[in-house]
Amino acid sequence: MCSVPPGIPRRSALLVSCLVAPWWVAAAAALPATLAHKVEPRLLHASTAAPLDSVTAWIEFVDKGEQGPGDLARRLALAEASLSPRSRARRERAHVHPLVDYLDLPLEPAYLQALRDRGLRPYGASRWFNRVAVRAPGGVVAALAELPSVGHIRAVDVLRRSSDPASASPEWAAPSRATGVATVDYGLLASPIAQLNLPTVHDSGYTGTGILIGVLDEGFNYFDKHEALRDHVIPTAYQHDFYRGLETAQDTTDPTMVHGTWVLGVIAGRKFGTYVGSAYGADFALGRTEVRSFERQVEMVYWGMGVEWADSLGVDVINCSLGYTTFDPPDTSYTYADMDGHTTIITRAAEIAASKGILVVAAVGNDGDDVWHYLSAPSDADSLIAVGAVDASGAPASFSSYGPSYDGRIKPDLAAAGYQVWTCGTSGATNLYSLRDGTSFASPLIAGAAACLLQARPAWSPHDVIVALRAVAARKSAPDDRVGYGIPNVFRALDTTTVRPPAVTRLTLTASAANPVRFAHGPGRFSLAVPASLCNAAGSIRVRDALGRRVRDLWAGVVSCPALPLTWDGRDDDGRAVPTGLYLVDARVGSERVTLRLVGLR
Repeated sequence: MCSVPPGIPRRSALLVSCLVAPWWVAAAAALPATLAHKVEPRLLHASTAAPLDSVTAWIEFVDKGEQGPGDLARRLALAEASLSPRSRARRERAHVHPLVDYLDLPLEPAYLQALRDRGLRPYGASRWFNRVAVRAPGGVVAALAELPSVGHIRAVDVLRRSSDPASASPEWAAPSRATGVATVDYGLLASPIAQLNLPTVHDSGYTGTGILIGVLDEGFNYFDKHEALRDHVIPTAYQHDFYRGLETAQDTTDPTMVHGTWVLGVIAGRKFGTYVGSAYGADFALGRTEVRSFERQVEMVYWGMGVEWADSLGVDVINCSLGYTTFDPPDTSYTYADMDGHTTIITRAAEIAASKGILVVAAVGNDGDDVWHYLSAPSDADSLIAVGAVDASGAPASFSSYGPSYDGRIKPDLAAAGYQVWTCGTSGATNLYSLRDGTSFASPLIAGAAACLLQARPAWSPHDVIVALRAVAARKSAPDDRVGYGIPNVFRALDTTTVRPPAVTRLTLTASAANPVRFAHGPGRFSLAVPASLCNAAGSIRVRDALGRRVRDLWAGVVSCPALPLTWDGRDDDGRAVPTGLYLVDARVGSERVTLRLVGLR
């Protein structure tokens, strides 16, 4: 069967393509070295070996189309002016400076048009990572390296979903309860809510009112029909299905779109005396970012789009009850070494969200009983709250994934009930509930608690909330790799005095992992701290040997505040492993320069 690339009329091209290889097959095979380096090696090999086979790839652009410093300043001003009132207010409250940076600039329309001129229609896009996702024959994708606007082409990351334990009960009607009590009767969620001492917080008037919580999940069928959720009015502008590109979070013809409803109920439930969640007074935005029809293999495209959408709406808290790990061999994409807080694409997106003033709360995963028993992405990020699961007595649930992160940080951060938690039914009946297990249901308990704290302490940043909850958790003096700092006493967090880290006053480059670096055990890791005076300045980072000779250009672009994480795998610009020795990592930003001395070991 002959294949015709997208954008070429099939009738006119079929006879030719059956006899002669299409132009893009030859173009991909004949890429000169000056262009071939733009294509990820495994993708380049696939595109030349089987150019007609379809691939999914990220097309990364060289810039945002800016024409010099003056044009860049103009674009940044436009980006700041386009912030929604909620997004601006959140960034100001979280002390984000500057309010916008290079990551906030939109993709350059001319670059997108160049792809459309070649018949490509991206199915995903990211302004933060300056790229689009496409599906097309490998030869078509590789030939895009000829475009001067394209900086790099890499395969879309594909990870495995950390699924909930298969332990759901049938759906039951909630028992009737007495009415007229002075305080809130939480009904089926009374025990998980009490375990966090949240009733006292709610009785103090803090139920999440005025806080916008984004729930990114796989679907929210019947959320507007169930008795515990239907009183929440969620406008279509606050619902989005990223797979289908629709302003809705439901499709009742698809029975798999229910996990989000279960999660949402734990936060938003508002049927007093029957089922009341952890932040029942909050507002909500619902994003469908996963498609279960792909089984456990999930492309890392839609979750990042969901986070950027949540940022634009002005979401204050994001709950992520979806966790992602590796594939089993031979399809391994990531390893435990990549669960270091900076490597997987979903973790990097969560870090950027945190830098924009969003508090991300993520389930640590449900792989505690499996061979892969480690935490899942994005819970490995160092700027969010990773949540493990416990039972009603506070003991760790066996399925709850283990920490620490690969670089040794305490994970999970906190714990909440995740064993035998009541969730809203999703059969279409309005008054049914079912028991479920999973860190998926511990995470929304903590996300709701965080929303209540943000309402009570509007001057707190996400970091302040994290510090406060850790400080009042049961194992704060002896955190471990099962429950982290433990179950927080949320009411006591209201009395916590937070300490804000000092502002960055000068350009600083420091090692964020061991130095000397044993490259056989992992890459060298550094962090470039950038003062406000240098935000959005041009910069570059280069590795030199002890004689001053260039070894590797690590990065070049426009820096953002307050920090830029970096890694070096111990290879030079040609991909060759460097020998043991002393190396100098030079960072130049604007007119300033700093150097880090690094010892590399083989």
